[in-house]
Amino acid sequence: MRPLLHKKYIFWALTSAILLMLLYGVAHIYVKHKIAQAITNEQSSKMKITYNDLSLSLLNNQLRLTNLSLLHKAVVDSAKIGSVVIDGFQYIHFLRTGNIAIENIEITGLSASFYTKDTTGIPKKNPSPLKKQITVEHFQLSDADMKLIDIRNNSILISGEHVDLGLQGIKVSSSTIHNQIPFTYSTYILEADNLKTSVGLYENLTIDHLKADGAIAINGLELKTKYSKAALQKHITKERDWVHLKVPEATLSKLDFLVEQDSFSVEIPSVVLKGLDLEMYRNKLMPDDYTLKDMFGKSIRNLPFGLNIPCLMIENGKVSYSELVALGTTPGELLFTEITSVIKNISSTGTKPLSIKNKAKLMGVAPIALDWSFYQENGAHLFKASGVISNFDTEKLDSFLKPNLRAQAEGTIDALYFTISGDEFVSSGDLKMSYSDFSFVVLKKDRLGVNKLLTALVNIFTNDGSKTDEFGFRHAQIKVERDPTKSFFNYLWLNVKAGILHTFTGNGKKE
Repeated sequence: MRPLLHKKYIFWALTSAILLMLLYGVAHIYVKHKIAQAITNEQSSKMKITYNDLSLSLLNNQLRLTNLSLLHKAVVDSAKIGSVVIDGFQYIHFLRTGNIAIENIEITGLSASFYTKDTTGIPKKNPSPLKKQITVEHFQLSDADMKLIDIRNNSILISGEHVDLGLQGIKVSSSTIHNQIPFTYSTYILEADNLKTSVGLYENLTIDHLKADGAIAINGLELKTKYSKAALQKHITKERDWVHLKVPEATLSKLDFLVEQDSFSVEIPSVVLKGLDLEMYRNKLMPDDYTLKDMFGKSIRNLPFGLNIPCLMIENGKVSYSELVALGTTPGELLFTEITSVIKNISSTGTKPLSIKNKAKLMGVAPIALDWSFYQENGAHLFKASGVISNFDTEKLDSFLKPNLRAQAEGTIDALYFTISGDEFVSSGDLKMSYSDFSFVVLKKDRLGVNKLLTALVNIFTNDGSKTDEFGFRHAQIKVERDPTKSFFNYLWLNVKAGILHTFTGNGKKE
């Protein structure tokens, strides 16, 4: 009896195993067929999905699709995907609650161009309510090349190569589906190369490499006008700066953003820009731009989104600005090197003053310090500014004065101090300067020779710096009306210029 009983157990065990294998095979075939059928059912006149292979492992709870092609006339232009892997679909959780829970989704080798939606003339609709919740523990996009195209003019809005994106703790629910980003997540990691985007009609922004994992590290940031200096003039009808900004290294300590319905806000605790190099050029022969210009503080407060950056620092920067004021001349250039700036309270919502402290070398030689602050009182937009320049050989300015003012300067500014305050319309302040052997040389119109008569007349009214107070300074008072069609830099320059001219031509006494 024992051998027969033993054989009986073996028989039932083998039979059960075979049945289980058959059931597994049938279930495998059935589920795989249903998934393939579901993909087929999604096909339409607008969307086509093809793939080379669909593999399924019910034991490992894994689905894999390889070599996919996706086309959607309104959203995607021929996307190619190396593979899509879905791990850990929680069947029991789904059967008990109806909610979808997935452990891992991985997309590898995506290459696609996405289109923006053309919502012109289409009334805004709220998305259908989501009755169940979708959660994904981990999402990974690896080695993707992507472009976002503006469907209205077929232009590239943004593109990136070798994009890696990891998201943890993704949740989609009825409370998130209405937001611009219809899901939440706990943490993220993003890395990408060769990011490119258009900034308005005239500038392009590129980034060689970006890595974000809470903090953000950017290498090779560049903002540049799309056209050459000469070609830009053919695309504009009034004055506009040609710009080339390079930042070899930028670090954001953290990036927090909040999207709720149609509102958007960004907070970055600190930003550091290393090696900033900004070149600006303006053709003053173009018609003036008479649009009204806000001062910095007001411009930031009027941003269409929330922004808060408590501290932004610039290390070892360089700024050059040149103007073309007459045909046949070389544009005059102002140059600031070795720039260190600390900007605090960049905020569209806060109440603290926006403060900017700068140190640099003017024309590469003279130490200069400039401090600005912008704030509000009783609804008025106010500012304060102060500055110091020392040990400056004025002949270093000839490259700017000669083409722009048909003049050359001789002499040395030992020290110059100014303090200014005002609002959007008027300002006042004082300036004191210690200088020696100062004189102007006025050039002829062709800037190739000296206009001796005008030079003599100008220097009659210019004090050479010999009549000073007991500390060696001559003093001046400043009163200026702002031209609201000009920038704050123009406003600041008008104040400093008024003070310097009063120092040269006034009695030099402190009032």
